[in-house]
Amino acid sequence: MAGNQILKLSIPDYIEKTRMENMTVIKSDQRHLVESESIHSYWLFSYSDYLDMKNTHFGDIKIFNDEILKAGKALKTESLTDKEIVTIVFDGELTLEDTTGTKQVLKAGDVQALSAGEGVSITGSNIREKDAHYFRVWIQPLRKNMEPASRQKHFDIDAGKKGLIPLASGQGFSDALKMRANATIYLSRIDKGEIVDLLTDLSRFVFIYMLEGELTVCGQKMEQFDQARLNQNEPIVVQADSDALFILVDAASNS
Repeated sequence: MAGNQILKLSIPDYIEKTRMENMTVIKSDQRHLVESESIHSYWLFSYSDYLDMKNTHFGDIKIFNDEILKAGKALKTESLTDKEIVTIVFDGELTLEDTTGTKQVLKAGDVQALSAGEGVSITGSNIREKDAHYFRVWIQPLRKNMEPASRQKHFDIDAGKKGLIPLASGQGFSDALKMRANATIYLSRIDKGEIVDLLTDLSRFVFIYMLEGELTVCGQKMEQFDQARLNQNEPIVVQADSDALFILVDAASNS
């Protein structure tokens, strides 16, 4: 019986078994690749014509796209409702325009938080001669049919700040862009040997995406462009095995 099998484990082994059951590491080569004359993108959840019924969301996290919009190209217009859409520009320049009347040019370090609410149409373009590398995250909002709104802020990811730096949040971080969701999107750059941790419980869904370097997360190794999905009662402990940069999304599940 399952109960007898658990009793055969030592306490440390049982803790490690439970931790691994509540954490999944997805390697970089398992990402869904989309390549066209306009974009080179990795979609980590079902999106557009990529449909995987076992990978439609993680808690309130609906979309996480790692995208490159090629020089001189544009994105197709999308019409969306009831989504918190956060765009983080990592390199290059991305112009975003939506039907709220907002047109913003985002450069490396810029973040936009767009509340689609009762409905917006959005498009993006790269008018420069250099490719634009950015991340798009969609989060389920706290309420439906709210008035659309757009916010933007610049974050210096090389400014020397350590730990988890909130970029967009609905959890009261004053330095972060406001997001109408029970979630926070963090960026973290830490040096080799440094540790950051996050208190959590089973009501929270934590997603980690590696941008640079190597990490050990709750005892499991992560390399560049790996992702981790965690839903556990124990604190999440992240240790840098080399100088590392990653995005962490901490979300509820209201959907």
